[in-house]
Amino acid sequence: MSHAPLSRRAVLAALASLPALRALPASAAPPVVVTTAKLAEGGFAIVGIDADGGTSFVEPLPDRGHGVVRRPGGDDVAVVARRPGRFGYVVAAETGAVRATLDLPDTRHYYGHAAYSADGRLLYTTENAFDVDRGVLGVWDATAGYARIAEIDSSGIGPHEVRRAGADGSLWIANGGILTHPDSGRIKLNLPTMEPSLSRVLPGATASQRVLVLPPALHKLSMRHVAIHRGTVAVAMQYEGPESDIVPLIALTDTADDAPRLLDLPQILAMRSRQYTGDVAFDPSGSVVGAGLPRGGFFAFWAVEGGRFLGSVEAPDGCAIASGPATGRFVISTGTGGRIGWVSAGLDGVAVRWIPVPIVAAFDNHLMA
Repeated sequence: MSHAPLSRRAVLAALASLPALRALPASAAPPVVVTTAKLAEGGFAIVGIDADGGTSFVEPLPDRGHGVVRRPGGDDVAVVARRPGRFGYVVAAETGAVRATLDLPDTRHYYGHAAYSADGRLLYTTENAFDVDRGVLGVWDATAGYARIAEIDSSGIGPHEVRRAGADGSLWIANGGILTHPDSGRIKLNLPTMEPSLSRVLPGATASQRVLVLPPALHKLSMRHVAIHRGTVAVAMQYEGPESDIVPLIALTDTADDAPRLLDLPQILAMRSRQYTGDVAFDPSGSVVGAGLPRGGFFAFWAVEGGRFLGSVEAPDGCAIASGPATGRFVISTGTGGRIGWVSAGLDGVAVRWIPVPIVAAFDNHLMA
């Protein structure tokens, strides 16, 4: 739907309705964050950051990185390039030392994300099979030097993030629905006909199944990122229609029931968001879900039960968010300036404590705590 411009009185009323902040104890900080970043001295790297903003390692990357994921039962961390990049590495979580490279076939490029199987044996990477205009998961054997052993069709175009569900080990894939080709850079080639979807790969399966497609009126809501807590899946979306439209940007679905619940923002924040959501995460209890809205310059938080909006954190180009160490806790970062934030979110409001990281000029879109 379209909206009329808000009056000054409406803007002030909306701001006044936001929850008050509460204090955040220093003990809420997780010990280490692993993420990709642009360095203050130039160049890109995967970095390990401690609770005080110091760096435990800095491993150079050839270009801008994107998502990072740790291997269950081990200290391997996989990092792959953002679209349409082609580099992929496995590094040591404590030192950043490169342990393996992930060499793609000539007709593939990465979409920026990866996930391990529950036993840590296999690594899955989201990829564009641009020779046949379809999305795939590349499958790599972590027990054999990360040899590429298979591909799985993603049941959609533009698979961006893949996440593993802890309950049954299934993989959940956010298919953005947007067709691209490396010859055209990052140009989107099929916006009038795009069809985003959420797909699932059951443990041991060699094929995916499509489990969620939004109504036709919302077909331009590109599904991009996924977070999972027990039986609940959160999907963060980016709207490819007019920025003047107000549309829901977070969908919650139960892994046993694919009917989505759509979460709303207060109108003043919805207008600021430019209909674009970045990363998404649950807190450790699964009672709060948070998302980065980098084009709007803030993070937003909701109660999972009932979908109540809890509050927001101002953060220029704020995108990356991950679960923190306790109920209601998150860790966030920004793409403008090098800062890590420890967040507390609950029914009595949202608060953040920022820690500067001098070595970093700008964090990328995702992190791992």
